[in-house]
Amino acid sequence: MMAKIVKGNSFRNCVNYVTRASKDNSDGTPSDEWKLIACSDILSCADREEIISTFEDNRSMRPEIKKPVGHYSLDFHANDKDKISDRLMVEIAGKYMAAMGIKDTPYIIVRHFDKEHPHCHIVFSRVDDHAEIISDRNDFARNRKVCMDLTKEYGLHIAEDKSHTNTRRLKGTEKIRYEIFNAVNAAWHDSGIHTFEQLEASLKASGVELEYKYRRGTEEIQGLSFICKGKRFPASKIDRRFSFSNLKAHLARNKPLHPQSRWMYADGTIVPFYKYAGVKLSSSQVRDYVAGNTIRVDGCQGEHPTVFIRFNPQTLKAETFSSNPDTPKQTHESSDFGLYGGASHAPADEGPCTVGGGDTETWPEFRRRHPEMSPTQALAAFRAKKRGQNLNGGFSMGGLH
Repeated sequence: MMAKIVKGNSFRNCVNYVTRASKDNSDGTPSDEWKLIACSDILSCADREEIISTFEDNRSMRPEIKKPVGHYSLDFHANDKDKISDRLMVEIAGKYMAAMGIKDTPYIIVRHFDKEHPHCHIVFSRVDDHAEIISDRNDFARNRKVCMDLTKEYGLHIAEDKSHTNTRRLKGTEKIRYEIFNAVNAAWHDSGIHTFEQLEASLKASGVELEYKYRRGTEEIQGLSFICKGKRFPASKIDRRFSFSNLKAHLARNKPLHPQSRWMYADGTIVPFYKYAGVKLSSSQVRDYVAGNTIRVDGCQGEHPTVFIRFNPQTLKAETFSSNPDTPKQTHESSDFGLYGGASHAPADEGPCTVGGGDTETWPEFRRRHPEMSPTQALAAFRAKKRGQNLNGGFSMGGLH
């Protein structure tokens, strides 16, 4: 069993893809290439448009989140085809979601039948019903462990590790591909390699060259390929671990830190970071920060939606400011840097309340008009109001007031 993780910004595109909207029959009925095998309670009787609308309701609670769409595909080996029933697939997907921290949020699980191997797609809102963000921290590492644990628990087929492949039995292009894998894999596990120059030297000694792909008209590296014996392979064709971004992050982890600071390397360069308070930094922000400049981060979770961050060479720490510290003649609040800090928390649930409002009222308008509600209460009331329903448990839907 393997899982592929994708994050996006369009629930419509994602739902249309997994439900094969482009392949609907001429009479509007869905094709036989997919099947909805599980979903959250609120989506149990929903059609395609209502599924999208429900996901959008959650997104509207945190409009600053750029990629609210969670999309995981679970792929099983073709050898397990006879074993993986819909019921077992749902059971495994449920355990996978729980282990990955996906809970209290709308989701659908859709099985596809267009490939030889069994597979399904999990689509969910990364903004949960409490207006919190479902964490994606270390999700690729967690994903690998969870998949392996579930594979063993259910006795599923385990693919052979490439590093154990007997290359003497291989021929031609496939043999070269595995030779490249072994060379890069050996460098990957060498903790003494922490720069691309060192990586290139190690690979060259094994007869493998590194070739960079640049964004058109810039010097920004977009990807890389490996060349051996005149054959060129994109990194993804060797192993997904060996993409440029993955190698860059891995080499950085090998680089020794300054003995007095975790924010600086031993050679005096600044350690980069890529995310703060729920906001993923752009490549230009990362470059500016490691160059010692102040960067501005908007859309942060917590008390201050906009913060300024810079590295302090005196304290050897990164510091955050509520206003730009480079602006003269101002007083700035500063604090020690929290790499993933600043997360807001939903207020505690409150008692029953009465909800009103016009039919065309938007979610932000509704939320501003009912600050006494917790996010969970407000979202449930807003959804019920849209559908013209009455909610049990203390909410009553009234008219304008």
